[in-house]
This record gives sequence, C-alpha cells and structure tokens, in this order.
Amino acid sequence: SPPSELPQCHPGPLDLSTTKASIPAHPPSAFATARIIDDFSRVPYPEGIKSPRVELNINAKDGKFIYDQGFLLQFMPVCKEKPESLAAPDAIVPNPMSR
Repeated sequence: SPPSELPQCHPGPLDLSTTKASIPAHPPSAFATARIIDDFSRVPYPEGIKSPRVELNINAKDGKFIYDQGFLLQFMPVCKEKPESLAAPDAIVPNPMSR
C-alpha cells in the first residue's frame, strides 16, 4: 500500500504589532570614527583630561606624534578595544622622555 500522506500544515500569519520597529545598532568602533590630528593645540579635551606634552611634538611631521605615557594611561579605564599589534600595558616599559 502507498505511504499515507500527512496533510500539509502552513504556519499562520505573524503578528508583528508587538515587535520593536528597529533594533538599535551598536555605536561605531572608536577606530572607525577616529580622525587624523594635524595640530595638538586645536584638539579640545574634556575637563579633567590632560593633553599630550607639546614639547615632544614640536617638529612632528605628517601626524607622527609622540604621546607621553601619562597621557595614554589616563584612558586605560575606558579604552577596551585595542589593535592586535599593541603590546599589553604590563609589557610597556616607562619611557625616559615621559618624565
């Protein structure tokens, strides 16, 4: 005897009236929104944030700035993303120029 065929069931219509209109996207990565700095004196820093030491970059060319350790370490509590090539903080030795 031929195999019995089951009736085909189709799902009912979806009720989308209770779903959110859109799912908020994650904010863009800090690396995706970064801009090139041409002049340290034109960068506004929030209150409580120290700017990099200007004397380290008097003759800087083409955006190749030197950032002192104190400047960089003040962002450690909030910076969670890092390039894969960046060394771990405990592997960084103090820079004699940062004193």
